[in-house]
Amino acid sequence: MGINKLEDLWLQQHDIMIPKLSINQAEYLLRFHKDLERIRIDNDMCFSNVIKCIRRSSDETVAIKILTIPQHQQNNGIPSTILNHASSLRDLNHDNIVRLLQILSTEEDVYLVFDHVDLNLERYITNHLPSIATFERCVLYQALSGLTYLHSHHIVHTDINPFNILVECHLDDESSPTVKLCGIPAPKTSIHKARPNYTAPELLMGSTNYSTAADIWSMGCIFAHIIKRRPLFNNLDEHGVLAEIFCLFGTPTEETWPRVSSICNFLQEFNPPVQPKDLAKEFPSLGPTGLDLLSRMLCLCPNGRISANEALDHPYLQLFSNGEISPYEALAYPF
Repeated sequence: MGINKLEDLWLQQHDIMIPKLSINQAEYLLRFHKDLERIRIDNDMCFSNVIKCIRRSSDETVAIKILTIPQHQQNNGIPSTILNHASSLRDLNHDNIVRLLQILSTEEDVYLVFDHVDLNLERYITNHLPSIATFERCVLYQALSGLTYLHSHHIVHTDINPFNILVECHLDDESSPTVKLCGIPAPKTSIHKARPNYTAPELLMGSTNYSTAADIWSMGCIFAHIIKRRPLFNNLDEHGVLAEIFCLFGTPTEETWPRVSSICNFLQEFNPPVQPKDLAKEFPSLGPTGLDLLSRMLCLCPNGRISANEALDHPYLQLFSNGEISPYEALAYPF
């Protein structure tokens, strides 16, 4: 049970499920919401800064993300970076993007109220293993549809991972789940690589000159995760992930990735250069079209990666792109 009154903050102050709120934040939220609790995102002991709660007026379950205004700016109103971020999220309207329902604010904080979806892709793969084999193209198509929409609005996500891909299973129709992207970060001067094993190599190398291609790499890692039923790369530090990437796809060179040496100063450590492995052996369950799409998403050189819109039209997903089958019917379709 979450917070329903301020006394809960004191009585349950050591409960990891209880959100870490200031008194002002708790007082404000409890006017309009009940059962406040933090949302688990990684594992049983790791929680995000997003709060799950229930609207008192409608009994609707929502997820609230709190953006705190820096103290030195609180007398100047809401900073433009937060305003622009909230405005861009409010204008998004797509079936495969989690919906921003409301923006609330005080002098100290901005509260973004989203639709709440209980299940993320990581939990879906873990808990629904028997059905995932017929669901892999559906997941990928819907996630790419949401990503195409973001990119068409000049938004680069930069934090695509299995915990930011939600799976909404409708109680009245078990065969028609909906995939929704969430967790679009506020603009930053530098990229926070929370999960390096889903981060594009150019970002792991420290490049600040990134593009929508960075999201394609992350989505390729999602594709591989669905096929393998586990992450493609297992290291949690940036250099370890880069080493895994080079061991699988080969060491990049100036010929395969122009100007790569200008953003990576340790390529000489891979001497002689590592040769790429055969993806067909790494993914024996994927046919030629699936391997082609995966290789075009996981191309080391960003300029060589397929775009999200092009990926939607790839032969691997042609059943959806041609309208032969709805992505929402795919769970029952025998691929």
